Amino acid sequence: MNVLIRFAICVGAFVGVTSVAGFSQVLKPSEVGVGYLYTHTNAPPGGCGCFAMNGAGAWIAIHVTDNLVIVGECIMQHASDFLGSVENLTVISYTAGPRYSWRTFRSAVPFGQALFGGAHASGNYYPTGNGQYGSNSFAMTVGGGLDLPVNKRLTVRVIKADYYLTRFANVINDHQNNLRIGAGVTFRLGIR
Repeated sequence: MNVLIRFAICVGAFVGVTSVAGFSQVLKPSEVGVGYLYTHTNAPPGGCGCFAMNGAGAWIAIHVTDNLVIVGECIMQHASDFLGSVENLTVISYTAGPRYSWRTFRSAVPFGQALFGGAHASGNYYPTGNGQYGSNSFAMTVGGGLDLPVNKRLTVRVIKADYYLTRFANVINDHQNNLRIGAGVTFRLGIR
């Protein structure tokens, strides 16, 4: 399946769940957000062999309490011609988990989160041997960021920084330690 189609399905599922949650009388107000993300990755095994990936993501958050939300996040990132090669790589991650926000400040809301799920890599960097390209992996992000409320419905995500672990197969340890940073906007739903 085309990578863009997978990403569109992911975003569509998030928007659908958010719409249902936004109209529900049982759940507290929900959020939906979009943003840009940059990943500094060490995918090639041995040493750093680092390269950059750029992309976009979407997330939803359903409030459990005023400070605690459950987050679902889908991110697509791409790199081409990295490390002087002609290889390209696209990674789509889909994770979910808790986020805690410290809403004790009027003008800024710091948060921390831990999300768990999976990732799918495609492109000629991950050949499967049967003429197809692709690989699936466990994925985890642990990190935090800072949101600045503009009004009751709109928040600017000034910075988000995560340790981003993937477990794609390689010839050494099947373990990639990545740093992912980004920024974006969040729209709060269900507020009267």
